[in-house]
Amino acid sequence: MQPIDPNQATIEMRYRTLLILWFGMSMALILYLVFIRLVPVEPAPSQKLTLILNTLGLIPVAGSFLIKQVLLGKANESHQVQVVHTAYILAFALCEISALLGLLDNRVTGSNYYYIGFVIGGLGMLLHFPRKQHLIDAAQGQF
Repeated sequence: MQPIDPNQATIEMRYRTLLILWFGMSMALILYLVFIRLVPVEPAPSQKLTLILNTLGLIPVAGSFLIKQVLLGKANESHQVQVVHTAYILAFALCEISALLGLLDNRVTGSNYYYIGFVIGGLGMLLHFPRKQHLIDAAQGQF
């Protein structure tokens, strides 16, 4: 019979929390799309603004990967599991910025190219799906 590791429950709870946060932030992207479909907007086309907003959406998503890697490295060095949560939450929020820029594009210009921001943000969210191994690595020397 294997002894019960009390730290494993902590890691499981933290991982479950990350999954819930990821799911909630992903559902927010879908709710933005529903909002766009349900609330029509008067078109005021501006191709330059649409291009600028969709291009700006790439910056926070790209930055989310850099910030997450830096924070996960710090979490491993300092053996602080809570830093893993910070890394993921920041990554999720930065990916959502891209979708918000797509929403802004739709609301301001009425452009049908708003989905580009949502695709960029959604792909970022999918690529940031929480991994339990990051929590385990950070907890190695903590308990």
